[in-house]
Amino acid sequence: MIPYQNSGKYIRPIALFQAQPKGKEDATTFEKLRAELMNTGIPAEHIAIRTADVNELKNVDLLSPDCPVRYIITVNALKEGWDCPFAYILASLANKTSQVDVEQILGRILRLPYTVEHRAKALNMSYVLTSSNDFNDAVQQIIRGLNSAGFSDRDCRLAEPVEPAKPAPVPEQLPIIEPEDFSGLDGKSIGAELQRRRESENSPESAPKADSMLAEAQQAGDAYNQAVQGADNDPFAAALPWEVRDKVNTFHIIHQYQESVDGLLIPQFFQVIPQSLFTDGDKVLLSKEMLADGFTLKGKAYDIDFAAADDEIVKVDVETGRSVPRAYQMEAADQRYFKEYFSSLPPESRVRQCKDMMIRQLDKLNMVDGGDLRAYVNLIVDGMDREQLAAMEKAPLGFAAKIRAKIETLLEQHYKETFFTWLDRGKIVCEPSYRLPAAIHPTSSTAIYGRSLYEAEEDMNALEQDLVKRLTAIPNVLWWHRNIARHGFAINGYFNHYPDIMVMTQSGKIILAETKGEHLKNDDSREKIDLGAAWRNAAGNQYRYYMVFRDEENLPHGAVSMGQFVETVEAL
Repeated sequence: MIPYQNSGKYIRPIALFQAQPKGKEDATTFEKLRAELMNTGIPAEHIAIRTADVNELKNVDLLSPDCPVRYIITVNALKEGWDCPFAYILASLANKTSQVDVEQILGRILRLPYTVEHRAKALNMSYVLTSSNDFNDAVQQIIRGLNSAGFSDRDCRLAEPVEPAKPAPVPEQLPIIEPEDFSGLDGKSIGAELQRRRESENSPESAPKADSMLAEAQQAGDAYNQAVQGADNDPFAAALPWEVRDKVNTFHIIHQYQESVDGLLIPQFFQVIPQSLFTDGDKVLLSKEMLADGFTLKGKAYDIDFAAADDEIVKVDVETGRSVPRAYQMEAADQRYFKEYFSSLPPESRVRQCKDMMIRQLDKLNMVDGGDLRAYVNLIVDGMDREQLAAMEKAPLGFAAKIRAKIETLLEQHYKETFFTWLDRGKIVCEPSYRLPAAIHPTSSTAIYGRSLYEAEEDMNALEQDLVKRLTAIPNVLWWHRNIARHGFAINGYFNHYPDIMVMTQSGKIILAETKGEHLKNDDSREKIDLGAAWRNAAGNQYRYYMVFRDEENLPHGAVSMGQFVETVEAL
């Protein structure tokens, strides 16, 4: 059992022994293996057999801290319909003859507990110990199984094949044996060796290092993480399969600017997780969903304009030979029949069915309590007059869309209020976080403007181009970068705001500029100004944020004109 006082997460790694009997899944074979494991000092209650004929896992909760099982002996009984994230090690004595078998049995050890990175590095990997008459073929089968499960060749590490150990008073490794022949196993010697290694864990100079599987796993894990954080510091490409990464536009940081971004971490907002019985305290990158804490529809306004709420009735047809259902606009005659049927129901039934239909649609709002939602819909519908009820009965889904829009507006307001309250109370802090990627991948690009951070930048609209041209004439500007929406830097507050242009001055200041046309002097602009100002104040004196319009007429409070912005950059 892995101690979990620090993390609050219980993990008990389990090893799966996959045997290959010569004939039928004979229970005596597995009892022999159980006996040999017990002979090494493993308690009987730690071992369970699961085959087609023997099921010692029935009604056993393997994830429970009270469950003692640490070893499971099987053949192929775990291929389908079985899931245990504590299954870390597959020790297979079976020759791999079917790729499907390999894929399915590998699937039993690929989902690590809690799907998070653990402090103990050995817990961030799965392990396959295999023997085969053709080792290389077995390895290739395993790798193909991993590829089919969505892993690339870079996600697995292969240790060197181990030669069978020569007889020795104290064996250093388990010998490879025939599946039903355990005569070569000296359980007592193995048990003594395991005990010796356990006792030597506190004695670093005597503990085996070079030949340790866990030491090799840790080294491989460190190398993998360095590759991810170093050369592969490319969030967009990381989401792409390796096979197609070279097919997209890729532009790297220009060499002369590399030093200026090495070590640069641009601040973002984090939620402070206080220390408790289950955690030592932490800081988590903020998402707006975290700000839903305390949201309720009780007492909220329900003044909704249902004018122009209408439904488009469609039918869904599953055609023979197609794997994806297709939707069709329902013909007028069919729509008439559907509405006539609905109108034939008693008034109470029509209203109840409308409520149920709307609640089913609105129940997809994960931030809203189900009971609150039902009470809110009931309050709205019960307050309707006869004309509104008649309109709702004709278009319940249209009414649901109107209610959804209202709830989302209430949620957005709650997000904002909670954000500024938490920021004021220290529950949200702004700390160094975002690292500029080594390369960008714009769908369309331009390389005609000087001082760009990358070899080419994402293409820009006319206003952004005018701003960049003026930046290239300012001696104080070291470089500029066109921030790519949804893939670049975000001011992550009560919504994610991706400023258009990022600038670094010769003095090391980072300036974020959001450009807006005259027709965009609206509520969206004001929200971005408010969030940008909060980020600037929290990030520190090295950082600036500006909402930039072309001219000075009717500027929203907190915004600047392009001329004012250029003067400010020159002064910095």
